[in-house]
Amino acid sequence: MNMSIVDQYRAIIDGDGLTYSPVRPAPVSGYMVSLAGSERTFPLESFSSGDFADYMSDYECRVMGEGLFYGAWVDGELVYLDLSVNVADRAEAEAMGRLESQLAIFDVVNGDVISL
Repeated sequence: MNMSIVDQYRAIIDGDGLTYSPVRPAPVSGYMVSLAGSERTFPLESFSSGDFADYMSDYECRVMGEGLFYGAWVDGELVYLDLSVNVADRAEAEAMGRLESQLAIFDVVNGDVISL
């Protein structure tokens, strides 16, 4: 569960992305749905571990208190950070994703992005 900020940064930059909580293990099933209003985007070339640390600090209360996860991934030349929730049922995850104005959800088991 507890990864160093350097390990977290490497997981993001190396292209694997990251689903992280300091108090619970990353989900091994279900679908990750991002929550509207929590997104931040950074140019890959200037993204630093400090940027991720600042983001985690800003949302620490929500992650700790609401059972959320930090999400991070690279798409093209941008790094995306968000808060996400794990939803077991695909139909429910898709409906929630649409309600949260998301373009996609993430299938944890298959490692697939599902466009909405």
